[in-house]
Amino acid sequence: MFSGVTGLINRGQKLKGTVVLMRKNVLDINELTSAQSATGIIGGAIGVIGGAIGTTVDTLTAFLGRSVALKLISATSADASGKGKVGKQTFLEGVITSLPTLGAGQSAFDIHFEWDTDMGVPGAFYIENFMQVEFYLVSLTLEDVPNQGTIQFPCNSWVYNSKLYKSDRIFFSNKTYLPGDMPAPLKKYREDELVILRGDGTGERKEHERIYDYDVYNDLGNPDSNARLARPVLGGNTTFPYPRRGRTGRKPTKTDPKSESRSDSVYLPRDEAFGHLKSSDFLVYILKSASQNVIPQLQSALPLVGQTEFNTFEDVRDLYEGGIKLPTNILSDLSPIPLFKELFRTDGEQALKFPVPKIIQVDKSAWMTDEEFAREMIAGLNPHVIKVLKEFPPQSKLDKQLYGDNTSTITKQHVESSLGGVTVEEAISNNKLFILDHHDPLFPYLSKINKTTTKAYATRTVLFLQNDGTLKPVAIELSKPNPQGDNYGPISTVYTPTKQGVDGSIWQLAKAYVVVNDSCFHQLVSHWLNTHAVVEPFVIATNRHLSVVHPIHKLLLPHYRDTMNINALARNVLVNAEGIIESTFLWGGYSLEMSAVVYKDWVLTEQALPNDLLKR
Repeated sequence: MFSGVTGLINRGQKLKGTVVLMRKNVLDINELTSAQSATGIIGGAIGVIGGAIGTTVDTLTAFLGRSVALKLISATSADASGKGKVGKQTFLEGVITSLPTLGAGQSAFDIHFEWDTDMGVPGAFYIENFMQVEFYLVSLTLEDVPNQGTIQFPCNSWVYNSKLYKSDRIFFSNKTYLPGDMPAPLKKYREDELVILRGDGTGERKEHERIYDYDVYNDLGNPDSNARLARPVLGGNTTFPYPRRGRTGRKPTKTDPKSESRSDSVYLPRDEAFGHLKSSDFLVYILKSASQNVIPQLQSALPLVGQTEFNTFEDVRDLYEGGIKLPTNILSDLSPIPLFKELFRTDGEQALKFPVPKIIQVDKSAWMTDEEFAREMIAGLNPHVIKVLKEFPPQSKLDKQLYGDNTSTITKQHVESSLGGVTVEEAISNNKLFILDHHDPLFPYLSKINKTTTKAYATRTVLFLQNDGTLKPVAIELSKPNPQGDNYGPISTVYTPTKQGVDGSIWQLAKAYVVVNDSCFHQLVSHWLNTHAVVEPFVIATNRHLSVVHPIHKLLLPHYRDTMNINALARNVLVNAEGIIESTFLWGGYSLEMSAVVYKDWVLTEQALPNDLLKR
């Protein structure tokens, strides 16, 4: 065994420890973006890849000698200032070539600390990295601590060169304490660590930093590049309220001082970034590839093959049966991208072919039934938007001076023929009528959206709860803007279930507009806003105010994993101006703005059960 510490052994009492870490190149996404690595991950061979990436002792000796230093901190014995006593500096000693508990890509090292009995019980430790390259510190384990046995220090954090930090990195043992119960010698260390994590709210953040601070969504647009890429600031105002994001401190744009300039890389507190050997790394890579390569290529290619839109149901079915034939030059550009080879074939045939949905594997028309329309509404995208109908006709909360009278034009005559002999009043009193309402969030934007190449309706769908527990649609209202102006109110048409003839086809189209609105609403509001965006302020607040030893911090941490990273990625390629959502969603450039309008009605206490169900 190689030893980088001479003259240390046999001098005073020793505490034996094991340090587990991972080298940077093991966790580098560039190591994982080859087709071979992609296939391995998809096939579940994560452990094989991890084991194959450098377990040789030769490459690990760089950590030995005086490269990485640790100092234990007492949780029970204080110095004159009241802070826990700090032990002597010691270094990693030797590579442990076999350890059953090691995970994929992890390496273990022996270490011995001088620790006299008057130093008490270790409760934290400092670590310094004297190498130029950062590493991922997994854990420190102390063995045979007098009267304590084994003490674990879970770390799971990147450690950069010590010169980049204003103070040494500190890690605490795997014990939980409320602030009032924290051992007195460790309290100052905990407080100092929280001060570091909060930062001072100034300057542009650097890669190695771990600062958690707040900012508004002012980095979605790129007005310096083109005026059409300007976007309003979301958050910090009553017009467009929005959850806070992590602050990056990038310079303001020249065109709009309130907007932040964009860059290819977005700052994240370092430990929030992807880095482990897992398939979520490929989510990042795939989305970047899609936004930068796939979507632009398809947009340029589809007009060449006459596929600017779907003209018949056969066009849609071809996605599953025949695929879209793309020119060879487009395929050659796309096929090298890992994970796209199966989707984009290189023979020019069936170039864009998707797996057949189960619902149409047996019956190609199964999706067209009213029963399936209602079932997918419940089992699919957006069930929590459905509300019980308490007043009839459905009302609007839109300002009448700005948008006219938006009261629904659905009447009793429209729906009672589908209620099986029940009146509207009886159905409402028995909680039998429900509504999927995509009218108020959408109508104020219809005039703007419909001036673009896309066309949309605001929709209201009334559903009846049948005795077998299933829902069926009984009326759909489609509303379009009044050509005289929004203040004149909408022009609305009500459609009712019909199976035959022209009216049957129109009913199918009405349901299609409902599904499109529901899908857009799901992605923007349910998935992005209510799942990702609203969680980020909680991630930031937890790290700013709850120490890693706080029990609530430990409970919340697994639920926060990767949230800030995914959100940063989304701001760069998904929800940004002319990003994936704006380029593919019906609502186009107004998508995020509309989600901010919906956020006005977001209330924290209504998000969980039973309040969510009681509200609806």
